[in-house]
Amino acid sequence: MAKLVMTYIGMKDGMRAYAAMDAEDEALIGDQTNIVCEMVGSKAKATTLQKRSVYKYCDLLANKFNDGGLDMAAVFAVKEVSVDWTTTAVKESIWRPVQKVMFNSESLTKLEKPDIDKVYRVVSKQMSESFRIDQPFPSRYGD
Repeated sequence: MAKLVMTYIGMKDGMRAYAAMDAEDEALIGDQTNIVCEMVGSKAKATTLQKRSVYKYCDLLANKFNDGGLDMAAVFAVKEVSVDWTTTAVKESIWRPVQKVMFNSESLTKLEKPDIDKVYRVVSKQMSESFRIDQPFPSRYGD
């Protein structure tokens, strides 16, 4: 693990400010207030719960489409085939294309925590405006 050593340099916008130090700086400054942080990653990735919730959302949305009589042909205006929705069909045909356009990523594992909510908001808005389907994003609290 890489270590980052920082020293307190004062206040900025009402918050304590720190600056990175190298080994030479650390030896010179010595007695000032220091913070040692282990650098794990630059941003938090989407959690397992968030990824499971995407799959659950896709499942719930598939059921709403099917219960409303909206097969894939009706949603995509393709009349050759009538196919009921599945969790995978929603994820691959609706969720993933939005995710790819917004974040240039096809994998849920590459998304950061706030990205899941951003994709959901776009998908949900489109479903509401185009098909009058309102499907809240699942939560661990069951709402």
